[in-house]
Amino acid sequence: MFRSMFLLLSILLVAGVWNTLPAPARDIPQKLARRHNQGPPKVVKVTEAQVVSDNINGIWYHSLSGQVVNETGGTVRNIQVYYEIYQPGTNRLVDAGATTVKPSPLLANAVGNFRLTSNQGGQVKITLVEWLSGDRGYHSHPQMEEFPAQ
Repeated sequence: MFRSMFLLLSILLVAGVWNTLPAPARDIPQKLARRHNQGPPKVVKVTEAQVVSDNINGIWYHSLSGQVVNETGGTVRNIQVYYEIYQPGTNRLVDAGATTVKPSPLLANAVGNFRLTSNQGGQVKITLVEWLSGDRGYHSHPQMEEFPAQ
């Protein structure tokens, strides 16, 4: 795409047409360069997740806990983490759902935590993280990352 854009701009410049273009058309190369050089996406993502299973008097109790980090550069709120739990050694889905992160709001570069009781133990897959930015804009990060069973 950039090669074809460069070729088109070169032809326009040589033909003397460049200065006759309206200002918005002349700004396209700078906008493309800025979009290309933005770096990694600014997201809220899960950095740690695990299911802990305890057998107390013959009854199994499972809890899912983890951490998220706010890499957006601004304050975010109402963070939702969507998860799936698979039976160890298989692809059998045994539990799925969502949970909220505390604290809310979460400042830039801060770490938040989540914890919930699960119906089953196993391997955790984080599928999606959603949040609201300071201007109440909706954002999401399709993380799709598996965390090994502990």
